[in-house]
Amino acid sequence: MRTIKLFLLLATVLVVNNISAQTVVKMDMPLQADHPLNVVALFDEEIPEGIQVVLGLMGYDVEGGMAPYNYEWLVNGTIASTNDILIFTPKKGDDLSLKVIDNNKCRATTSFNLKFAKIPQNPNKEEVEGIEVFPTVVKGFLQIKFKPMVGKKALIRIFNSDGRVVHQEYISESAQVDVNLPAGTYFVSVKIGGLHKVEKVIAL
Repeated sequence: MRTIKLFLLLATVLVVNNISAQTVVKMDMPLQADHPLNVVALFDEEIPEGIQVVLGLMGYDVEGGMAPYNYEWLVNGTIASTNDILIFTPKKGDDLSLKVIDNNKCRATTSFNLKFAKIPQNPNKEEVEGIEVFPTVVKGFLQIKFKPMVGKKALIRIFNSDGRVVHQEYISESAQVDVNLPAGTYFVSVKIGGLHKVEKVIAL
């Protein structure tokens, strides 16, 4: 009996010593943002149906949260891009939204109200395709050709791969447009009246 009591006493001492020897690790709390994460859709332009468009940093605004941010562009509920820009071909009825996730895994989502440019009734296919942008390999200039429209000018915009407008001008007739572009991939948008064409080019 005495031996059993001695054993139980030793066991109790060992358990107490083990508990007191445990190490407590203090985990650093993640940095807290000054303001809640919020994302706002700014893009409000009419876009042509069935023609590739670029939605970039000028089309939305991210506020608060903790940088860096991750992005998920959703078209009809399916992830279409995880970059800060989206290049897609819209059609009527599309549901477009942008989800932003900050460094603390907080999430904010905004939806885009897509508005489509009115297309003339029974448009002539050759006329719609009549806008030409060349060369596709750019060395200082672009040729823009289109059928003139009375009282209308063509809006020429060039987007870089980040979705930013790096060149913009209006022309009233076919012309050579001088551009000074760093090497890279660009999207040239030509819009006149109800016609709109986007051409991908590479600058050397």
